[in-house]
Amino acid sequence: MIKYDPERKTVFGPSDLKLNGSPSKCLLIFDDEIWEELILPNQELETFPVTNAFGRVFDTYRYIKINGEKILLVYPTMGSAGCVCDTELLIASGIKQIVAFGTCGRLNKHIAQNAIILPTSAYREEGTSYHYIPASDEINVDKDALAVCRDVFKKNNFTTIEGKIWTTDAVYRETHGKVALMKERGCVGVEMELSALLALAQYRKIKFTEFLIGDDPVDGNAVEPIKRRNKDIFDTAIEILNNI
Repeated sequence: MIKYDPERKTVFGPSDLKLNGSPSKCLLIFDDEIWEELILPNQELETFPVTNAFGRVFDTYRYIKINGEKILLVYPTMGSAGCVCDTELLIASGIKQIVAFGTCGRLNKHIAQNAIILPTSAYREEGTSYHYIPASDEINVDKDALAVCRDVFKKNNFTTIEGKIWTTDAVYRETHGKVALMKERGCVGVEMELSALLALAQYRKIKFTEFLIGDDPVDGNAVEPIKRRNKDIFDTAIEILNNI
C-alpha cells in the first residue's frame, strides 16, 4: 500500500501557467458531448495556448466572460493521476474555485440515463488521493457546496439523485462482485476522478464540487432515458461555480 507522508515540501512542485486575466474560477469539463457541442464551435470564446515549465502545450483551455469576469474552461486529462496533475497546475496559477462535471456509470438500473447525480462521498479505489490525505475507505464532499448544487439544480428544474460514488483507476476491472459490493455500500455511480479531486481540494484548501451525468448502464436499464439538456447543464455549472 501507499505510505502517506504528511511532509509538504516536495522535490518539485506545479508551475504557474501565468493565465491571461488571472482567473480564479474554473470549470473542469470531462464530458465530450458538451465540450464538442458547446465549447469548441463557439467562436466567441477566447482561445489560447498555455505552456508549462517543461514545454508542454495545453490547447484545451478556453475563457468565457460572465458579468465581466473571466472563467476558465478546461478539458482535463481523464483518470485520477492525470486530472490531479492538470488541476495542480491550475491551482498554482491562481484558481481557487472549481466545479467539475462529466459522465459516470450507473450502478442502479432505476436511475435513468442522463440523470443528474450529486455525489455525497466517494469510495477511494484509485492511487492518487492516498498521497494527499491519510488512508480511508471514502472521502466526503464539501457539504456547503453540495447544498449549493442541490439548490441551483432545483431552481433550474432538474431532478437530481444523491449518493456515494465509486472512483476506480481500473475501468476494465469492474467485476460483478465489485459492482455488487459497491452497491451494498450505497454507491449509485462509478467514475475515475472524484475521490482524487476531493483529496486534492482538501489538501490545497480550495472550493471544489462535482456533479455527474448518469451514462453507462453498469446495472442495466429499467427506466426510459431522460433527454439531455446540455446547454442548461453548462449554464447550471457556471451558476454553481459563482455560488460556492
